[in-house]
Order: sequence, then structure tokens, then C-alpha cells
Amino acid sequence: MATHRIPILGFATRPDDTGECFFEPADLNFGSNDLARQFVLALGSALAAQPTVKHGVYGSFRVPKNFVSAPKFVWEWAATLTTGDVVFDTDYRAVAAGESLDQATWQQSQTVTDTAAGTARNSNGAEISPTAGNFAVDDLVEFFFGRDGADGADTMAGRAYIFELTFEYSDT
Repeated sequence: MATHRIPILGFATRPDDTGECFFEPADLNFGSNDLARQFVLALGSALAAQPTVKHGVYGSFRVPKNFVSAPKFVWEWAATLTTGDVVFDTDYRAVAAGESLDQATWQQSQTVTDTAAGTARNSNGAEISPTAGNFAVDDLVEFFFGRDGADGADTMAGRAYIFELTFEYSDT
């Protein structure tokens, strides 16, 4: 069994309109030693005790030809803070050829709560495992990925920075 990951955060994504979700250069908050100089997704306000809305990015990707099972949304994130929990949310709809792209509801919505690392700027990994039967080869997956600051379990008093968001799956 081989496991694969495809990146799904990038040009096919669009931040929502809340103002607390945007892309920024990593070196703005992660110091001058950041060699990659990539853009990261910032979720939440640096000035508020915590975000008070659900905010994130919308995007899409195609289910790969060798997809068989075990789908996961996996991400790497970090924070400049060392305490608090973040509630991440993933909503998606897998659309087969011939189905309408004009949908009013998500096929599945899931959340996971993750705790900030005890050291500032250290990498945290988190994942959500959606229902495998919802995906088929060549489906167009429309998704929302974000932070649910309206959830009372989200207690981190600042931004969560997303460095990578991927779709992981097995080909056997």
C-alpha cells in the first residue's frame, strides 16, 4: 500500500471575506531565518483575544486517478504563541462528472481541535479523515478549510499560520 499527498493550498484557493484570513510572507512573523520565504495562510486576528467567526479559504482539486481509499486532509501549522487550542474546520463536496456544481450544502463538515506547540514557531501537524465513500476518481472536490473562532473550544489568542494543506490517500 502506498500513501500519496497532493497539495491543495495555493492558486486554486481564495480567502474568505472576513478580513481575518489572508496570505502573508512567512518571514513577517517567523523571523529573518526563514529560508523558504514562502507565503503562509494566516487565520485569526493578532489583536483579538481570539477570532469570533469561522474563516478560511475556499478551493478545489481533482481526486487523483490512483485514488482507492483512506482520504485525509492534512496540514502543518504553527503559531507565535505557545498556549491555547485552535478549532480547524474542513467542509467539502465531491462532485462527479455530470453533477451540478451549484450546490447549497456541503457533503460533509468536520472539525478537529489542536493545541499550540509549547515553543513559538514550532510545527504542529493535524488531520481530518473524511468518509472514503464520498470520493471517486476524477471527482472535483470543492472545499472550505479554516479556523472556527466561533467555537468555544478555540482559545488561542492569536493567529494560526498554515504552511501546508494536502489531500492524502492510499492507492491500494
